[in-house]
Amino acid sequence: MNTLKAGYSCVDVTSALGASMDGYFMPRYAEGVLDPLLLRCLALACGEDKVLLMAIDTCEIRTDYANKVRKHVSEVTGVPVEAIFFHATHTHTGADLYFRNGSNEYDLQYADLVYNRAADACVMALEDLKPARMGYAIAQAPNIAFVRRFRMKDGSVQTNPGVDNPDILHPIGDVDERVNVLRFDREGAETLVLMNLGNHPDTVGGSKLSADWPGLSCTALERAMPGVKAIFFNGAEGDVN
Repeated sequence: MNTLKAGYSCVDVTSALGASMDGYFMPRYAEGVLDPLLLRCLALACGEDKVLLMAIDTCEIRTDYANKVRKHVSEVTGVPVEAIFFHATHTHTGADLYFRNGSNEYDLQYADLVYNRAADACVMALEDLKPARMGYAIAQAPNIAFVRRFRMKDGSVQTNPGVDNPDILHPIGDVDERVNVLRFDREGAETLVLMNLGNHPDTVGGSKLSADWPGLSCTALERAMPGVKAIFFNGAEGDVN
């Protein structure tokens, strides 16, 4: 007997202008908004067991803050902390939840906003649970990424040593071009799609807030396939641009 259920929600977590932006080795503060920052939640249930998978458009989440959010979500929903996953898509044009450069008044307000909106998203995703069937597929996304870590001719290793640098010997490793997809077809409700690919979301730059290509990917899929809601989880992409 199939007891799988799936639910979804999405909330806006765009910060105020003036909030810190993480992603570069220098202070930046939001000066505008190119597209909204979102927190998406996928809730899954099998019998009495439930899990909550959150993905937020930010670069990094400091561990103590992530654990604080997960504990709050657990208290609000009753889902065990160990069954709550809080993921950063790693956009370099999101508001800061790592507090690398300290925090100003806008950053503290933003931390409180996400703390509360994460719980809201999880409550709504659980309320949206519907009987579902799950399928998966693996495809390829060739020629959109490269390994940015190189062995140099002097034996050293450099990250981003420059295009056509004559001292490059070879890249270290190969790009994982797999696109992994989980699809949940639900009774009387939208289809839910979880996408996974490992690549750096640093194609926008500047000081305007943007979810970068992970957000665009979700939006594009939902526009191309009416009746579908998407959520994206990045893979291991530290050495991939």
